[in-house]
Amino acid sequence: MLDKLPAEICAHIFDFACTDLGRTGRSLSLVSRYIHQTSELARYTRIALVGRAQILSFAEFVGHTDIQVKTRHLLINAQESEEQWQSRVFHVNAQARKAQSKYTELAKFLPYNDEKLKEAEDEMAREYAAANAVLGEEGTRPVECILRALGPTLEILDIALNERVAKMLLQPISLPRLVDLTTRCDFPLRPNDVPALEPTHSLRFLHIVHTTNQWHCVERFFKNGISYFAPSLTHLRLSEIHEDAKVISYLECGLGHSNEPPSRLCRLPPAILSQITLLPPTIERVLLKPATEPNDECCCDDCCYCHEVWEYRNIMNHGRLLRDKDDRVLLLKEDSTPPAEDPYFREWLDKVKGAVCDWDTLTSDLDLDSFKRWWYYS
Repeated sequence: MLDKLPAEICAHIFDFACTDLGRTGRSLSLVSRYIHQTSELARYTRIALVGRAQILSFAEFVGHTDIQVKTRHLLINAQESEEQWQSRVFHVNAQARKAQSKYTELAKFLPYNDEKLKEAEDEMAREYAAANAVLGEEGTRPVECILRALGPTLEILDIALNERVAKMLLQPISLPRLVDLTTRCDFPLRPNDVPALEPTHSLRFLHIVHTTNQWHCVERFFKNGISYFAPSLTHLRLSEIHEDAKVISYLECGLGHSNEPPSRLCRLPPAILSQITLLPPTIERVLLKPATEPNDECCCDDCCYCHEVWEYRNIMNHGRLLRDKDDRVLLLKEDSTPPAEDPYFREWLDKVKGAVCDWDTLTSDLDLDSFKRWWYYS
């Protein structure tokens, strides 16, 4: 039956059929030569790459294939486990360890201002800097290759890179059709420069996840970040907020409330305030989702755990103050327990199947508690 249909109609049917992570496309490729050829493009419309091996393999494929890959949905997760990361660091730092051993031996019998000791110290610093560069470049090249190859057609992107890779995406990247971006890293920010992602007027939905498995500074997105790469943004979500309520103060400034007295939130230094840029005027909705609340068992008020509890409650209070000030802001309830699986991968799968992220949340999902003065500290 399908063998008798025009290739254009078959391709349209297969595009609707291939909404999983490749199983349907692989099965279609085995039906017949004609179905294999007509379903080829549909097999690459939705791609999930998890782990370094998959990313390297797919980068090699898109860099050499003659197929016009038209991917619309992409998930790329290059974050590694601590064990995997330490293994790579150990291998790359071989020369740096030798330089450090040399410096340590010389330091045993040479004075601190000796020229040879200084040269050994400089050599050690160069080797460690070179190793860090290698660690970043190993992950940067394949990610850049993939984003450039898929950029013209990409509509939904979920990206999680380790810190070094995210910082070394130095060349501008164009994603002209991107509508929905979830970032679980510093992407697309660059150190001391405008973001790597070129201004994308099609981008409407931005989800920034404050991950706990690597250093990730959400506040930087408000320093000529969001306003630069998403000038027409309508919906912003900040998830897994933890450690510091400062991000709420940055958000308040970005929403244009820094000059409205009295402002109990914006107590940032003038030098910091001057770096924060206003969010696009197109913003319609901002969702704040705190991380899972620490289990409140200790009452000593002096240990690290008590400080963590205090910081969490301070975040909630800051969020409630901003929610009451700006009706575009909704504060979501925290999860009672950490999710058993990656909820953002599940969210991406739902989008692949045609679901739209629910920005109009149910009342039962909202934190409606009032500001608690005894939790607030200036």
